[in-house]
Amino acid sequence: MLIDRFSSQAAQAVALLILGCLAALAGCDSPQRGRAAAVPPARPEGLREGARDSSTEEVNESPASLLAEPDTPRLLELTAQTGQSPIPQQPNAAPIGVGSESPGGQPEAVAASGEAPSAVAAETGGGPRDGKRPEPETGPGDRGTIAQSSLPEPLAPSGFSPNPLRGGVAPSPGAVEPGVLRQESSRAAQPTAKKIEGKPFGKGKHSGQPFDPILENGPIFVGWEPPKLALVISGRQDGYLEPCGCAGLDRMKGGLSRRHMLFAKLEADGWPTLGLDCGGLVKGSGRQAELKFGMSIDAMQQMGYDAIALGKSDLRLPSTELLARVASTAQVQSPFVSANVAVFGFAMGMTADHRILEAGGLRVGVTSVLGGKWQKEINNPDIEMADPRARLREVLPKLEGKCDLMVLLAHATMEESVELAEAFPQFNVVVTAGGAPEPPDRAQPINGKTLLVEIGEKGMNAIVLGIYGAGQPIRYQRVPLDSRFPESAAMKMFMRQYQEQLKQDGLEGLGIRHTPPHPQKEELGRFVGSAECESCHEPSYDVWRKTGHAKAWETLKELDPPRHHDPECISCHVVGWHPTQYFPYKSGFLSEKETPRLVDVGCESCHGPGEKHVAAEMGSNAELQKKLQQAMVVTKEQARSSKVHWCLNCHDLDNSPDFDFDEYWPHVEHKEYEDE
Repeated sequence: MLIDRFSSQAAQAVALLILGCLAALAGCDSPQRGRAAAVPPARPEGLREGARDSSTEEVNESPASLLAEPDTPRLLELTAQTGQSPIPQQPNAAPIGVGSESPGGQPEAVAASGEAPSAVAAETGGGPRDGKRPEPETGPGDRGTIAQSSLPEPLAPSGFSPNPLRGGVAPSPGAVEPGVLRQESSRAAQPTAKKIEGKPFGKGKHSGQPFDPILENGPIFVGWEPPKLALVISGRQDGYLEPCGCAGLDRMKGGLSRRHMLFAKLEADGWPTLGLDCGGLVKGSGRQAELKFGMSIDAMQQMGYDAIALGKSDLRLPSTELLARVASTAQVQSPFVSANVAVFGFAMGMTADHRILEAGGLRVGVTSVLGGKWQKEINNPDIEMADPRARLREVLPKLEGKCDLMVLLAHATMEESVELAEAFPQFNVVVTAGGAPEPPDRAQPINGKTLLVEIGEKGMNAIVLGIYGAGQPIRYQRVPLDSRFPESAAMKMFMRQYQEQLKQDGLEGLGIRHTPPHPQKEELGRFVGSAECESCHEPSYDVWRKTGHAKAWETLKELDPPRHHDPECISCHVVGWHPTQYFPYKSGFLSEKETPRLVDVGCESCHGPGEKHVAAEMGSNAELQKKLQQAMVVTKEQARSSKVHWCLNCHDLDNSPDFDFDEYWPHVEHKEYEDE
């Protein structure tokens, strides 16, 4: 079970280390999902046609002679696990939206390649459903030629405000046709408008406005013919397993569940896929980061990832935890690959320095490096690192002449990634972990040949490259992981197990029980709970009870799965927690059983601890009473900008992307004194 795997101990790591030493002799080129990197003279028993033994390095046939069968068993397995078809089908469904065109009226990738535009298939992606994929005709030209599909250019904003979590663009209304991954407007669940004083507010889940992810984020795969191979590329997940649903899950991007359904959608359309990740699965340290790391790997292997790089944040985890998850053994092939990073040293051979993957009749060589600048941020004596260029010069001979396509996963700054692309033009694709939070809608060619791919941050987008074979342009698509993708039952199971493990560990087991005092403790004392405020501040208390703040704890408990044992969720739903560093102050909330008075976003969440103010009101020192009354006041400007009282501590882009201070403030504002 996943929970058992979460509890890996040093003894397990040592066992893996011993097994890995024995496994190093067998080689590490074996890809995931039964795919292989070369063809042996004789196919071993049980190996499907078109694959090779994982221990075989030499190629005895030319790449053009290798044919791969459709990977339909995995799709059937997925359907069996989820209990439903991965993608809801609609008869005669239109393509997923309409893309921008070149000045000549042709879709950009077609115009750039000089080919005549082809008709878009009736079903999304145009892939046949019988498991047989037509091989696109190959024409003359350099296989390094690059063409890109594009999303619509930014236009005047629609009724929804653009923001980084949703792509920052608002395509014009009426330009999008419904596709199989979106709900028809007539079928879409209409969110219930939250009303305060009889008026809906906000642009999130309380607005009453239906949300159209395609209208907001743009269509995908417009005009694409089924490729020979689709590379699904991600990275910099940064610990974001799923988007926060507090402000409306349908309006946010990212999450393992949607990424899983992207894989399922492509494979259901008959597109052979390879999953590549540029690293950076977690952020921060501690027990929860370790749990996320383990769960992410399990989930990505379930999706079918074939190569994962080691990111700088990943390498800050304990060495034993890393070893237990990234090392290959005789029994388990790790998806991790790195040319210049090794846990417990290169001599141990625990992580492959390259991998040759085969799918769709094509061989793809993959390696990864950690950039020199980011190596300086790793302070772990058990991690051996080397110069990226020196190690790439050693790895390249293992790939050249054996692959149809070569990919470098560069967990490095943008500047260093570009330098590596220029220094090693043998790579057709260089994926960088540098770059902007939102990946561009067009990839950047380096020296007219190598395609530089940015992956953004927080797992909000995936990049899909369509590979059509020698002489054909590579197509590029930024895929926003939004609510056009349905929920994955398999990923939901992982999330339930993850939340259950957090519950079992508890705050103490997660290492966050003993915490510092609140910054205002000396001035204001300890937290006492909102009930202490009601008798003296009844009008303000009545305002609070009508807000979502008063139901914040129930919001977590009612989620599926519940999140009320998750520190990263608790921090903005109770009294007495640091909202962004996910720990309770002394006297702050600990559990519903121990501190029931501190559930929900209460009075003290904004005004600060109330102990001394309550005590003063019970006494007769008028001067002290006035002093503490004034200390508890929060003005509009403080709520807008103060580090202590700032609303955006919780209502940030990650958790409340549609938050508008001036629009929300009137619904929580309360005054009791003339000078407030």
